[in-house]
Amino acid sequence: MKAFWEALIGPDIVVDGSVLVDHSVLVRDGRIQGVVPIGRIPTEVARRELGSGILTAGLVDVHTHGAAGHSFNAGNVEANKQALGAMLNAGITTVLPTLATAPIESLTQGLAALTTVRNGFGLPRIPGAHLEGPYFSQAQRGAQDSTALRAPADGSIDQLLDHADIIRMVSFAPELTGAVALTEKLVDQGIVAAAGHSDGREADLLACQKAGLSHVIHIFSGQSTTVRRGPWRYPGMLEATLSSEGLTVEMIADGKHLPPALMKMAHRCLAGRLCIVSDSTPGAGMPDGSIYRMGAMEYIVEDGVGMTLDRTSFGGSTTLVSQMLPIAIETLGLGLAEAIAMVTSIPAAAARVSNVGRIAPGFHADFALFDPDLRLRSVALAGQWQETA
Repeated sequence: MKAFWEALIGPDIVVDGSVLVDHSVLVRDGRIQGVVPIGRIPTEVARRELGSGILTAGLVDVHTHGAAGHSFNAGNVEANKQALGAMLNAGITTVLPTLATAPIESLTQGLAALTTVRNGFGLPRIPGAHLEGPYFSQAQRGAQDSTALRAPADGSIDQLLDHADIIRMVSFAPELTGAVALTEKLVDQGIVAAAGHSDGREADLLACQKAGLSHVIHIFSGQSTTVRRGPWRYPGMLEATLSSEGLTVEMIADGKHLPPALMKMAHRCLAGRLCIVSDSTPGAGMPDGSIYRMGAMEYIVEDGVGMTLDRTSFGGSTTLVSQMLPIAIETLGLGLAEAIAMVTSIPAAAARVSNVGRIAPGFHADFALFDPDLRLRSVALAGQWQETA
């Protein structure tokens, strides 16, 4: 069968740290072959005119609980398809569906449902799931289900690792008994070990990092801070993250979770390793006043963000990463290429996913096409284009 070649022309193209004009992306059978000046497009290659705008790699979200009224915790294949379809429609072509803390049997049911939908046609790529819990600190649980929290040393991880093929990341509190052994077990299975919802100290993070932990979830959210014991000050998880070396770190850039000063602090300390995640919930795309559920917990959409019903904690965001881009650019004064990296190549590296998140030879031909004002216009998965609503 003859290979199908296509040259994408028209928009500016975000390639790694630069924005190229008057260039074309060459695509062959769902893979990127290269980026060349328009004048060097081979004569035998068909041209697809995309119009003016901005062409980026497909967006990558490594922390998202659902969208459009549907939660990955539900363990329902059709619900998963609906949530994933909403994400693809928002330009997100690679996803780590995230399960919040729940009883072990509920988590295994959720993992089984994600295994079923993993290779669904017309849905984002799923390198694996992100288990956000259940090994978290009660003091820093935030909106996590306090009744389902567990200790890493209780043996339950072995039940979850029966589904290791569908698990890409597990986040947990590094100070808990058994956290270092858990880190080692995850790393041995090729699973990303991440810190989160932690009341620990710098030494706890460093011990797990030495064992292979490589990522920290949603900075400033669910993180302990400096404590004083006599004259001595002991950095918490927040300061340990800000001063860390080699770790990738998430930030929820919905303009609700963090005020501008905290977003700027995170960026100044972690630029190049800081990625944007949605931490989206079933509330994404739902109006204020909507009630949604993740596991046994109920939340409400209020003032454009998810909250616990008692309004004591955020319950995830209601904003997808494509909608966070303009917020991050305006708040942090980012250049376009740097902002795009925060929703493409950096989260892909954090999840250790190859062949996505960049416009580069050999990578999947997954793209997001934006208008100049960063309004998403269309998306492509493996070179197949669809308009967005």
